[in-house]
Amino acid sequence: MTANKPRPSKGRSAANPSNYSQLYKQSEQNILQSAVTPSAATTQAVATPHTSEQVDWKAEYGYVFKDLRYLLIVSAILFVAIVVLGFFL
Repeated sequence: MTANKPRPSKGRSAANPSNYSQLYKQSEQNILQSAVTPSAATTQAVATPHTSEQVDWKAEYGYVFKDLRYLLIVSAILFVAIVVLGFFL
């Protein structure tokens, strides 16, 4: 039989912390670093020409309203069917 020799420790990488507190500290440091450096997203948000006043919500979310209306009709039919079946069963 071979003896179990301890493996040399290579150390933990940042992607594989040894416990939760190290993971939390790393994510906290990442948040602080991203908050300090100016991000490209904020500059793009300022440069976009669309504001909430210019967006036609009815055209943009027409498919959502159509799906909600369909869902309301189907659920009403099922509710009526449950009530009708409740009288007979």
